[in-house]
Amino acid sequence: MKLNTSILALSLVAVLTGCNEADKSQRTKTVGWYLDHRDELAAALSTCGDNPGEFAKTPNCINANEARNKITVQEMEDALK
Repeated sequence: MKLNTSILALSLVAVLTGCNEADKSQRTKTVGWYLDHRDELAAALSTCGDNPGEFAKTPNCINANEARNKITVQEMEDALK
């Protein structure tokens, strides 16, 4: 009986760990994170732009758009120097 309980407990831990790994990819990324990860920023902007009705108001799309705005402002300031 103890062996069955142990196997069940380990299986539950494995399933929950797998769920946590999937959730990590869905976690909200900050504006700063997007500024440091330009490829992911481009991918997020593409996803947000392809389906704004569904994604525009999600935290990742809001943060990706804010990062894009900061990059644009910085590029304009650099161009004026």
